[in-house]
Amino acid sequence: FDSEFEIRTLDPEGIIFFGDIGTERNWFLLAVHQGYLRAQTVHEDNQVIVSTGTVISDGQWKTVQVSKQERGIFVNVGGATAVKMEQSRESQVVELGGGLLRIAIGALMPNGIIDVGLNPALDGCLRNWDWVKQDSSILQHRVQESDAQRCWEHIGPGSFFPGEAVACLPLQAVLENMTLVRENPNWNFTVGLSFHPAPGSRGVLFAIVDPQNKTVLSVSIDKELVLHFRGKVLGSGTLSSNPCSMGSHNLELLVMERQFAMKMGTEQGVMQLDQDDLEHLKSIWSHSGSRLYLGGQPGGSSFFHGCLQVKIQGTVVDVDLAEVKHTGIRSHSCPSTMEIRDQNRARSM
Repeated sequence: FDSEFEIRTLDPEGIIFFGDIGTERNWFLLAVHQGYLRAQTVHEDNQVIVSTGTVISDGQWKTVQVSKQERGIFVNVGGATAVKMEQSRESQVVELGGGLLRIAIGALMPNGIIDVGLNPALDGCLRNWDWVKQDSSILQHRVQESDAQRCWEHIGPGSFFPGEAVACLPLQAVLENMTLVRENPNWNFTVGLSFHPAPGSRGVLFAIVDPQNKTVLSVSIDKELVLHFRGKVLGSGTLSSNPCSMGSHNLELLVMERQFAMKMGTEQGVMQLDQDDLEHLKSIWSHSGSRLYLGGQPGGSSFFHGCLQVKIQGTVVDVDLAEVKHTGIRSHSCPSTMEIRDQNRARSM
């Protein structure tokens, strides 16, 4: 599996590469787990061996080298050994017998049966690679020709939406570790949106959808920021043109007994909420069939183009929880302001 590459990611979990020799019972995996480099392999008794190394998900470029030395597999990061794993006897025998080596980058093998206990999708960027000392010029060409796979020069936290894509998440999966109890007499919830729209972008940032696929609560951009609840405009706010903001905006939304409170920049507003609306919202919030849409809403229209980060109850929503997600969405990284503008200009040409 001797390989070398540079990697940059903010994603806390996903596969860097997977390889096997001769059989699916003889494999090696290099991945990211909880922000750390992670290597896995399997021995003769099907025991999976896991070794964790250095922090990898800090958004900085790192040089990674994978090599086999003295019956072991070594993974170096920045020239220092980060992971060392013993190679199984079966693997050595297969190698001596000239078994077929296969490599999958950013995924497991198609139609494979191996469960590695990870979310395989990794939002990251690779460059200057040398995969098992083989010619990979075709792969290099395909990446350069693909907008969805091209690396940005600079990245920051958040999720990037290309203006033609939506992510749909089960609401209960999002709320699983958050403190929301319907029977609590002081029931409330908070939503925080940090977003950077591409120039001229309009569309839905955030929507709560009921089991009948009707949008109950949404925040959208249409020249100004608009809050809809049960089909009615509940509030709106002006998008700041302050040059110091560099096009970035922050919205805080608090729903509590009998009222909505909305704050964006220096603007604040409080809207009354009757008991029937509150009970309806509570029931949607706790229903297993409810969905959270990001970057759009049901019906395939009003897509948002730009960067977005959503917090519910103060916790960042992990877009990788989506049951439906367009391949053009970057779950854990956003380009710089200038790169958003340049991309939007290229789209309009």
